[in-house]
Amino acid sequence: MRPKPVAAPINALADLAREAKSLVRAPGAPIDFDAVAAALGAAGHTSDLEQRLAARFVRPVAARAFAARVEATAATLKALGVREGGVCVVSALADPETLAGVAAAGLRAWLVDVDPFSAMFDTDHLRERLPEAPGPLEAIVPAAAHGRAPDMRAWAAFRDETGLPILVDAHGAFDVIIEAPVPVLVGLPSGQGVFLVCEDAVPVNAVEAAPFAGEDGLAAWPGLRQRLCGTAQQLRVLLLDSGVGFQPGWGMSWISPVCALSLPTDDAGAMAWKLQAAGVPASCSVRDRTLAADETPNADHLAASTVVVTLDPNLDIEGLDRLCDALRAALG
Repeated sequence: MRPKPVAAPINALADLAREAKSLVRAPGAPIDFDAVAAALGAAGHTSDLEQRLAARFVRPVAARAFAARVEATAATLKALGVREGGVCVVSALADPETLAGVAAAGLRAWLVDVDPFSAMFDTDHLRERLPEAPGPLEAIVPAAAHGRAPDMRAWAAFRDETGLPILVDAHGAFDVIIEAPVPVLVGLPSGQGVFLVCEDAVPVNAVEAAPFAGEDGLAAWPGLRQRLCGTAQQLRVLLLDSGVGFQPGWGMSWISPVCALSLPTDDAGAMAWKLQAAGVPASCSVRDRTLAADETPNADHLAASTVVVTLDPNLDIEGLDRLCDALRAALG
């Protein structure tokens, strides 16, 4: 496995990306993000939204917001220098949108197993499996599990170790993504659009995708977060004796608009169908068996035993009671 050069962008941002590169005086030296912002502003690419997004992070970052998740995924992989026809390592529990973005970049997805407790890639396991890849490796796309935070520093170390471009797919993890040593794609809190963020401005500025325009939800997020956390905590209490489990810390130290419920049995498909029939927005993982895959026993079990419910932050106690009644009825 060898380091991949960053592909030269071909659109009007090419000169800006080269200028950002020139700001790096030595390996490891920080980029002058004020100069990058000035260059983008001169070309009409500044955005108050992107400045507000960057302000959420603990270290200086570059951020850009895009209209469509699939297009942004593909464009970011291309900006990272991947070559069409190669293999992209993807979580066996990846969303269909993630897989579509990988395919749109001209890559072949290779599904690899996840950790049974976090439902995300384990770098030790991945290190062992990479030599068995069904073709030349071009990139790795780890995915946040239902809004839970991946270890971003661990992925930065793994990128440095393997030389492979890494794009973290954290679409539902707006609440927890506050550092970006590798490129990470996050959904906006309004539910519309995504943003790409990284401490390295070069790949961010090189992405060619339609910019986001619309309601971003940032101003409303603090209030929405508070309501989501309150609803989540009430749901935990109401389902204490139901036999279902929750992701560690969900609703307490972090929140996402979806609730991933671990079932005592492997019948998530039937459970999701019963909940939908009762008017509850629920889903479960649908595996694409046409894609190349490693042995994935952990992912298979998690897919069969996890139901995801979209949480309404405005539910009152009566609404929560109805939701819990539907869950208990579906559990039988």
